[in-house]
Amino acid sequence: MELQVLSTMLVMALMVSIVKANQVKRAPPPDNVNSMNEANANLNHPLVRGAAWKKLPPAVDNRRDSNYNVRVPVETQQGGRPDMMLKQQDINKPVLNQPMRMNQDVKPENPANMGAARVGGSNPDLLKKKGHIKIASSVECSEDVNNFCSDKLNNFQILDCLQDSEQTDDKVSIECHHFLWQYKLKLTKDIRFDQASHEACAPELGKISECNALERGKGVIIPCLIEHFEEISSKPCSAFINKMASIIFSDYRFMDFFMKDCESDIGALNCGRLQSENDDAPHSQGRTVQCLDQNLDKLNKKCKKAMLHVAELQADDYHLDRPLYYACKDDRFRLCPEVASGEGAIFKCLYRHLSDKRLSEMCRAKLEQRGQLVAEDVKVDKMFYEACAQDIKLNECGHYGRGVEFEEDLSRSRILLCLEKAQSDGKKVKDKCLQEMFELRSELMQDYKISPELVSACEKEIHKFCDGGLELDGSTIDCLMQHASAKQRPQSDDKFGSECRAQIQELLAVANPGEDIRLDPSLQRACGSVVQAVCSGLKPGEGDIINCLMENIDDEEMTDECEERLFELQYFAVRDFRLDNHLFKKCHKDAKALCNADGFGDPSTMAPEEGPRIFSCLHHLLTSEPGKEKKPSRPCAHEIKRVLRERSSRMQLMPDIESACLSDLADLCSNEEEVSQVGGELECLQENLETLKPECQALVSNFTVEEMGDVEMDRILMKACTPMIKRFCEDLMHNDAMPDEVLECLIKNKAHSDMDDKCAVGIEHHQIVSLKDFRFNHKFREACQQSVEKHCKNKKTKFEVVACLSEHVRNDTLMEHEHRISQRCQKQLRFELLQRGESIKLDPALEKACKDDVPKFCKSERDSGGEVIECLHRHKKRLSDSCHRVVFQREKDDAIFGDYTVLHVCKKMIKKHCDLNSDEATLMDCLNEFKDDEDFDEPCRLIVQRREVEKSHDIRLNPHLQKACRLDIHKYCANIYDKKVNDHELEGEVPDCLKKQFASKKRPLSKDCEHEIQSRIKEAALDINKNPVVMKVCRADIKRNCLNEIVNVHRMSINGQTGDGDEDEDDGVEYETIGSGRVIECLKRSFSTLKSLECKKEIAYMIAESRVDVHLDPLLHTTCQKDILTLCKSISQGQGRQMACLLSYLETDPDAMTLACREMIKRRKDLWEYAAEVAPLESFSEVFDQITISPARDYFLAVIFTAIGLIFFFGLACARVIKRCYI
Repeated sequence: MELQVLSTMLVMALMVSIVKANQVKRAPPPDNVNSMNEANANLNHPLVRGAAWKKLPPAVDNRRDSNYNVRVPVETQQGGRPDMMLKQQDINKPVLNQPMRMNQDVKPENPANMGAARVGGSNPDLLKKKGHIKIASSVECSEDVNNFCSDKLNNFQILDCLQDSEQTDDKVSIECHHFLWQYKLKLTKDIRFDQASHEACAPELGKISECNALERGKGVIIPCLIEHFEEISSKPCSAFINKMASIIFSDYRFMDFFMKDCESDIGALNCGRLQSENDDAPHSQGRTVQCLDQNLDKLNKKCKKAMLHVAELQADDYHLDRPLYYACKDDRFRLCPEVASGEGAIFKCLYRHLSDKRLSEMCRAKLEQRGQLVAEDVKVDKMFYEACAQDIKLNECGHYGRGVEFEEDLSRSRILLCLEKAQSDGKKVKDKCLQEMFELRSELMQDYKISPELVSACEKEIHKFCDGGLELDGSTIDCLMQHASAKQRPQSDDKFGSECRAQIQELLAVANPGEDIRLDPSLQRACGSVVQAVCSGLKPGEGDIINCLMENIDDEEMTDECEERLFELQYFAVRDFRLDNHLFKKCHKDAKALCNADGFGDPSTMAPEEGPRIFSCLHHLLTSEPGKEKKPSRPCAHEIKRVLRERSSRMQLMPDIESACLSDLADLCSNEEEVSQVGGELECLQENLETLKPECQALVSNFTVEEMGDVEMDRILMKACTPMIKRFCEDLMHNDAMPDEVLECLIKNKAHSDMDDKCAVGIEHHQIVSLKDFRFNHKFREACQQSVEKHCKNKKTKFEVVACLSEHVRNDTLMEHEHRISQRCQKQLRFELLQRGESIKLDPALEKACKDDVPKFCKSERDSGGEVIECLHRHKKRLSDSCHRVVFQREKDDAIFGDYTVLHVCKKMIKKHCDLNSDEATLMDCLNEFKDDEDFDEPCRLIVQRREVEKSHDIRLNPHLQKACRLDIHKYCANIYDKKVNDHELEGEVPDCLKKQFASKKRPLSKDCEHEIQSRIKEAALDINKNPVVMKVCRADIKRNCLNEIVNVHRMSINGQTGDGDEDEDDGVEYETIGSGRVIECLKRSFSTLKSLECKKEIAYMIAESRVDVHLDPLLHTTCQKDILTLCKSISQGQGRQMACLLSYLETDPDAMTLACREMIKRRKDLWEYAAEVAPLESFSEVFDQITISPARDYFLAVIFTAIGLIFFFGLACARVIKRCYI
């Protein structure tokens, strides 16, 4: 019904036109159905995807109607347009079949008749008119028609056939070319066509004053209507203009607006001839348009706009772009057979096959050329523009500037960026528009040639690196990305051009493959299996898949190829804030508010350096001190931290560091084997931090501060240690522990036998780097910042700060002053000092001082678990002075803060017997108390014994003794303690002085000091190694008199293994004896035969010490334990009371005592007498004590009292005599 009404209206309009002109001609026979259908579809081209073309009637179907012998119009799924057909009886009537004379002007058929013929309901009489010819019957073209177009029925079909450059180029005769040109020119300038257009398009001409005012018969009205096709609403006018468009677009000289705007450019660029009336070479004019296309960037503004407008008008139907139509006809039927023409559908279908190898090269070239026009004007892509026109308008995306400077800009980059920004802002964009955006972005990533700026900027790189760009399916773009992100050395000959890199950056900003992995064919191919394995639950879009892959970069499912492709994309993402979808979505408002960054939808305002600058600004605000500057929002802060973690493993992903450190990388990190590893370059810079140039050093330092605060930023460490974290730190993971707590856990378990070697190396690198700057240790810095600023403000490196703080803590502890260092800082300081004892590499001062000693004495030791440092302890007497000083200093620190080797070797015993929270001195006392238990771990027993021996050599290694006897030392032993040398041991002289003072009883020691000294006396009696003075002076006598008491002589190690055997007088030799105190007991038995006077004197002092009370003589105490319990049970220990009790029984009732105790007491009495000879009594109390315990005690007492009596008697007698004398 609609078709009948339309046909009737058009017939009436045409009849009126014919009557007014008083000309009636026969209509030409109808077009072949296929040709007519294609001709009527000629305004559907994808490059105009935005022109507001009205819906045209449906396409035709192959079915036949009873009244028609040709196809009837039906609605198609694609919503095509109907062709208006002639009835068979009209077709059979003679139409323009009279021959044409050579000298006769070519007169085209009456447009009214043409319209009537297409409607199909016209009066046959209207079709009859003499003087008109049929092209097939013309002398000039009859032979060409027979050769190339013999199956065509009417003039329009023949025109279409002979215009096919693929079929007829250089084959149609010159005469026929001229004839066709004259025919079309007359056709377009025939006043009857203008009159017909006035009848068919009267409403439109009434609205479009520009076209209505044009002069009739000049061939300008129809081109004008075509130019304003967006404003045409009536179906008769649309059908008429569509039919004429195929003729108008066949030669640009028929487009009046185009001729006016581009005349100067055609001449300047030598793109063709300008004689519109006499030049009848259509092919040359087709090449003219192609020439202008190729020089689009050189055209003046008007001509460029005209070129784009032509492309917009052709966008509805690919038939209207004649060169493309001819180049892609076969491809269209091969690749898009089910797609109906119109609405730009054919263009869209062909674009989807850009990467298809079945697409012919000629068609691909034309599609790419048209794709470059889309870059300038999205209206050239009709489907896109129609889908997005409303969103473009609502979001004000199609222009820039305001007021006088306001100008329309529908470039592809501006429109896509603007719509993407609108979507990020939470504005609703229609689903159909989003789909078209996706397809357009996908086309950009598949074929670089549709991006003219990229083609121009990267021409050299494409030929040099990418085989001339012959690869399809995005491979050339992937190749450019790969080489652009490759490492660039300063003097390299293969430098990648900065202009090309900038254009790749711009392409990625527009296509935004980071938002959807499907947009990047190479990335999708490389990571398909990984996505299935670790990201299968996520949907494409919103950047979720890319984020998932980056978060799982260390997963065992990650392939090397996928990892490389990801980092290539990340290389550009770090240089453009917009390319990280999640970051941009969460932070672009903060960027605008805090960093004065806007214009994300405007490519002209986003310079390449803007991307890094914006992120750097946000990052700076996040890490600035609280209160000084406004912080980014919490979601933005979360994304910033995520991005930092993802980018921390590759130098190329940190552009600021890369640019500042290029020369340092070349000078210090040229070892390809090392730096080729992931993160190798950054590790190299960190390890050489002190020698870097100032700018590079500052940037690397700032980065390291953050990396040390978040262990997840160290991708190398995380990749190696993730299984170890699960093994050793699982409880922390369940409790959402902080990253620095996880790192502490790894450090504590670094020496565990199950620790992975690669993880251990990563932990050690982390520890070594943290030594270079106090700020690098996040937890330590937080805990000790105030203490450092107050007490160690001139210290920079961490080991300097640790040394400074530890000295303050040690002094305050020993002097019992109020601690200047906070408890929180002390706790973290202890952890740092324990780390230092694990490896000599973590102690720069020790490593430097002992660089010659380690290979000399410890070359066979592993530098882990504290083995090298423990080896230096064993050879302490033989070390160089510089090394010895540092080793002794470390021993003093260990005594206060903790001993790594003890904690590592004795971990099980500490858990079993001691309080884990005890200080180091208490912990050592606890271990020492239980070390002789049967179930005590042997390696732990050995290391505890060694530490007790070391403590006996210097009171500064025994904090409890030093603290308890601080006042006594200054009172009785100042002459010894004051001459101490800070970096050398006092060889037990201070404890020896205090023991002598205790034994002499001239002046009593303080209660705490006396308790500690008694413990030292008992320990020395049991183990000669704990009496360094005796060890030193009695070495020769021990070898001479006590060989049978010695099991072996060796340098003790934590494994109890024999040392190298090369002893000398200065090396510390320690004895492990059979039974407690056997060597000391041997020396006591051999007292009278000892050769060394100094040795005999020291043994005499020991004998005197033991005389104070029985519990100070462990062997005597053990032997007489039963006697004490039975005979002296009411006597309390101390002040010699139990010893006096036993001596009393020895004199009065020796049979009451056990034989062993009685005999040992007798031997002790003999020793006391011998000792008295060697060590003269120094006080009356010592004399009295000696007489009391002497066997001749009664004799001595009788003599003493007799002497006193005599003195008294003579005193009385002499006093009287003297008195008489004076009287």
